[in-house]
Amino acid sequence: MAYEIPTPKYLRVLNALRARIEDGTYAPGAGLPSESQLCTEFDVSRPTVLRALGILKQDGWIESQQGKGSFVRGRPPSGGAAPQYARDAVDLDEGAETEILHVGAVLATPRVAAALDIPEGTPVYERRRRTVSAAGPIDLISTYVPVDIAVGTDISKPDPISGSILDHIASRKRLRADYATERLTARQVDPSEVDALGVPKDEAVLSVVITAYQSTGAPILASLIVMPGSRHEIEDTYPLS
Repeated sequence: MAYEIPTPKYLRVLNALRARIEDGTYAPGAGLPSESQLCTEFDVSRPTVLRALGILKQDGWIESQQGKGSFVRGRPPSGGAAPQYARDAVDLDEGAETEILHVGAVLATPRVAAALDIPEGTPVYERRRRTVSAAGPIDLISTYVPVDIAVGTDISKPDPISGSILDHIASRKRLRADYATERLTARQVDPSEVDALGVPKDEAVLSVVITAYQSTGAPILASLIVMPGSRHEIEDTYPLS
């Protein structure tokens, strides 16, 4: 005779909450029902609910705020570290092997506006820099920050920011970056980039847009990276299981 093994109670709660986060019932930034509400809904004890919430927190689905409850962070990344060029775009120390080319307010281009989810032409602060090696410039990185986030920070100042720009924003504005999206395309170098990169007019470049978000889904900043194809070889290692 075959016996059906019942699903553990904590797993039933865990799977239900995770499914609601995935389908948008509980959106990023939203609060989960209280522990007592979950106990009533699933007809389980508080330790069972706490076990389910603990696993969700450990796996990056939710975060707890003392005295306030549990809040949705969103679907965790699929795994693996960000490539070095992506980390450089948002975490590179501007005082190390970089040249600041421009700092100031600009109007958001269509690409920047789309990345930051703002109307085209909205003022944003730009920090444009390039990284130089013995072979010549290896990238141009333009970071764009909404005005309301930049105000009260050093982002509008011409001096290099020591350490990660995201860490700087977190310390000054209490805005924590939770995840990022990346869009990569290959194209011919733009005439405005030729001199800055020191490449021929027919050079192929990799162009990447990286947007860093809060757990609520609100953008914090967008970085546009341009890398000469002749000076880059991208390699990665990842599991196949």
